[in-house]
Amino acid sequence: FFFEADSFLRFRDACAAAGIKAPITPGILPVTNWGRARSFAERCGTPISQATMTGFDRAEREDRAELYALTHCADLCDTLVSEGVDALHFYTLNRPELTLQVCRALGLVPPA
Repeated sequence: FFFEADSFLRFRDACAAAGIKAPITPGILPVTNWGRARSFAERCGTPISQATMTGFDRAEREDRAELYALTHCADLCDTLVSEGVDALHFYTLNRPELTLQVCRALGLVPPA
């Protein structure tokens, strides 16, 4: 669970350098509730960059949280795929709508 692609990519590269050859699939959490996601990250010790915190906080203040969450998640996934990641695991938490929108934005499923 991470908010920045570089976090996963560093982990993947460190595993490869250590000789681990098993595939490592990143777990993606589309943010449907920033307050809960931030609290979960804090409890797990997951770092959140200042840019990510500022972006989500500002989007909430400006009533653009859903759009920002979609953009953030799609950008994250696009970066991972462009860096050679061949599979993504989405944590939908029984709320698949945002994940479907992300997959559409990535061109993985046809538009509605």
